[in-house]
Amino acid sequence: MQVYRAALVAILPLAMGGCASYQYAKGVKLISFEDGIAAGQAVGPVTGENCQASVMGYPLGEAPTLDKAFADARKSNGTLRYMNNVYSENTGFNAYFYAKRCISVKGTGYK
Repeated sequence: MQVYRAALVAILPLAMGGCASYQYAKGVKLISFEDGIAAGQAVGPVTGENCQASVMGYPLGEAPTLDKAFADARKSNGTLRYMNNVYSENTGFNAYFYAKRCISVKGTGYK
């Protein structure tokens, strides 16, 4: 019986973790939003973020994703064709009863 408990304790964290993709980027050289990249005109630094709020520990909406943060960067900065030197970070705050968890992306945008 003791062996089964030890095996369960060892396997349980793996089963609870499941499959997940990493939600960060660090020093990515190029993120393209279109096929057929040709040199574009720089528009300067661009940012985008995707957030999830929670009230008293209960999440409101979907968990933030890197894909949606890139979509926000593209939408809020005009029609970007690609970004380079891309970094992402987890941001947010926790004020006891209200919390906000975000993924933010930053890079240089090109049209």
